[in-house]
Amino acid sequence: MRKINLTYMLALGIAVAFTSCTKKGDTGPAGATGPAGPTYTGAISGHISLFDQYGSKVLTGLGNTQLSLSGGAPVAADAVGYYIFGGTKTGSYTISATNSGYADTRLNNFQFLADTLNRDIKLSAIPNFSPTAVTVYTMAGGTGDSVVMTFATDSRVRNCILFLNSTSTVNNMPANYLLSYSRSIGANVPRAVLLIPKQDLLNAGLTSGANVYYAAYGYAVSDASSYEDLGTGKTVYTAVSASSMTGTGIVP
Repeated sequence: MRKINLTYMLALGIAVAFTSCTKKGDTGPAGATGPAGPTYTGAISGHISLFDQYGSKVLTGLGNTQLSLSGGAPVAADAVGYYIFGGTKTGSYTISATNSGYADTRLNNFQFLADTLNRDIKLSAIPNFSPTAVTVYTMAGGTGDSVVMTFATDSRVRNCILFLNSTSTVNNMPANYLLSYSRSIGANVPRAVLLIPKQDLLNAGLTSGANVYYAAYGYAVSDASSYEDLGTGKTVYTAVSASSMTGTGIVP
């Protein structure tokens, strides 16, 4: 009997000791925030590509491109389209690019750490054509709107783009359109037709019986200049004709 008690007491002692050793105490206070990481210096560089309204590459005028890094002093690309921002520190940047006759573009909010970062930039020409008329019809069965856009003919395929809004203030700027649609204009064809489903209009917040306002533009093939508006998440379309034609329809 004494042997059993001795074994029991020995096991109990080991268990108490183990519990005492493994018990967690209260979490201590958080340490101080460490210093910011190191700042490096390097360069952001790249090449410019230009495209005409038909989407074909242009090899002249590359040196006319002006670029600005986050609103800083502009630099010019060289004759072959190469540019560089030297002495650039670690951080977040935006590059804006312009060239006469071409649509402005941006590379928004990208990170630069060190060494040399390559960022190529493409610009599309501003189209030199625009619609001559826009006519809106209600599709059979009330399934949506049919928008007919008329153009002077061209021997090459072109593009057009249509924006719609719930107010008469409708254009290519993000604040002034709800939806956008693009399509090609066939060679030697004087018109393009876009079918806008009723469900698209309802999903955009319009209601049956309400007016819907359209604005049509000439639009660069393979648009390379458009970029995202960080405030709205919509696309900023800059490669559109300087003028537009508008039309009004009714949500079926």
